[in-house]
Amino acid sequence: MPRYRFAVDIQFKDNVRDPRGETIERVLREEKRLPIHNLRLGKSIHLEVEASNVEKAFHIVRRACEDLLVNPIVEEYEVRKL
Repeated sequence: MPRYRFAVDIQFKDNVRDPRGETIERVLREEKRLPIHNLRLGKSIHLEVEASNVEKAFHIVRRACEDLLVNPIVEEYEVRKL
C-alpha cells in the first residue's frame, strides 16, 4: 500500500493571544529595529500515512488532527501534501 507524506500547520486562531509571538515581535521591533508586525508562532507536524489513495490519506490526517493533534477551541490547521 502506498505511503503519502503530509505537513500539518497549526496556528492559534486570530482571536487567541500568542504571548511567545508577541515577545519575539517586540524584541525584533524594539531591539533589532526591524519593521515586523503581527508575528504569530505555530507548529508544523510532518507525518507519513499508509492508505490506498491520496483522498483516504487526507481523511486519515484530518481525523488525526481532529482527534488529537489540534485543539479546535484555540487552534486552526491546514494540511499540505508533501
